[in-house]
Amino acid sequence: PMYHQFVEPTKRYANIIVPEGGENLVAIDMLTNQAKAMLKQN
Repeated sequence: PMYHQFVEPTKRYANIIVPEGGENLVAIDMLTNQAKAMLKQN
């Protein structure tokens, strides 16, 4: 019930949604690499 009340309605405001949350190591690795690359540019 809490998911439908709080999480689902706020998904439309998210820039990125990682399927399977913290268990999706491929997506987390991709995001980490992108963030590192962006930090190196600045």
